[in-house]
Amino acid sequence: MIGIHPVHRRMAEIHTQAMRLGGYEMLPYKVQCELQQCVVLNATIVMKLDGLKTLALHAQEMNDMDWVAELCGKIDELETLMI
Repeated sequence: MIGIHPVHRRMAEIHTQAMRLGGYEMLPYKVQCELQQCVVLNATIVMKLDGLKTLALHAQEMNDMDWVAELCGKIDELETLMI
């Protein structure tokens, strides 16, 4: 199953609404603000996952399997939120 975080689902809903209305500028101000919050949260999630995966690769290159396991656990926790 491909995980979809709730923020990504909401961004898709807002996009669909914007297209129905004729563009993002036609969205109500409250929805535009919500989209901004979704974009910020999305960036945070991406940066966290990328950082953890980079560290896990580095740990594996150093042959520190305990650290790899710890980092993979954190990655799994974040990715579990996307199911």
